[in-house]
Amino acid sequence: MEIEQLLLQSLQLLGLGMGAVFLILILLIAIISIVSKIVPEEMTTPAGIVRPVVDNAHIAAISAAIHQHRKYR
Repeated sequence: MEIEQLLLQSLQLLGLGMGAVFLILILLIAIISIVSKIVPEEMTTPAGIVRPVVDNAHIAAISAAIHQHRKYR
């Protein structure tokens, strides 16, 4: 094979690969946009916004476990 043919094949592979990646990214953006319109807003809020309820017994148990761990470390 001559260098021109190799260069042409490499450019074709480059175009095919980049085109495939571009197409997949466009499809991914479209799917995410559709799903974000279907799913209600309450389900898309991050869990960190809602504060979990922790009672004093859990805090005491966790504090005691940390104290025990540091004592025997």
